[in-house]
Amino acid sequence: MEEVGLHPKNMKILVIEDEEKILKFLEHILTHEGYIVTLCKSANDALKNDLASNHDLILLDLMLEGMQGGDYVQRLRKTKSNIPILVLSALGQISTKIDLLNLGVDDYMTKPFDAGELIARIEALYRRYLEISVKDEGDFGVIKFYRKQNKVEREGKEIFLTNREADLLDYLLKNEGKTVRTDDILVKVWHAKMGYHSNIVQATIRRLRKKIDEGFDYQLIRNVHGIGYSIVLP
Repeated sequence: MEEVGLHPKNMKILVIEDEEKILKFLEHILTHEGYIVTLCKSANDALKNDLASNHDLILLDLMLEGMQGGDYVQRLRKTKSNIPILVLSALGQISTKIDLLNLGVDDYMTKPFDAGELIARIEALYRRYLEISVKDEGDFGVIKFYRKQNKVEREGKEIFLTNREADLLDYLLKNEGKTVRTDDILVKVWHAKMGYHSNIVQATIRRLRKKIDEGFDYQLIRNVHGIGYSIVLP
């Protein structure tokens, strides 16, 4: 049976890119696959007209006139939007990718890119988004985790997470009481290749701890020195 919502004809993609040649190329390959495409040359216009609210995925350039791509992501995530964002950029530095992932970008491709890989990544991102969207509330006693909204409630306090923070918390909760290795987190949460090394897990753990543990008597997230992390419910 065909999966409702995943078929290209049901999927609306917002493309924010100010280079006309790339914009037309993206329009061609996306419409050829059956996606419904909206073209936008300015992050300011996309934000002002709230274009993200009626689309399923965003393809975003970083180096835009006016508001930069990274600033757009930051502004969008503050509205609690969890729409998947795939960045397409000529900037290939690892530090740039890490910064963007920390802001709430879901995936990153360096220009020039292969059209086939782009389509595969779009489908993988949206499939993952749909899987998350069918879930709702998880009650873990000391905290409630609203996966669809990327929200945690703890002692009456509402805490909003970025997509990646929510992915990480979800993975830790699924392995509650167990130690999960940093390498496994990179593979499962960031979809990195085995053996890839980065401090992005540590950075995201720090932010997650600050949000859900700081100021509370009981600390949920534990560091297992030299191995990884665990979450332990009281």
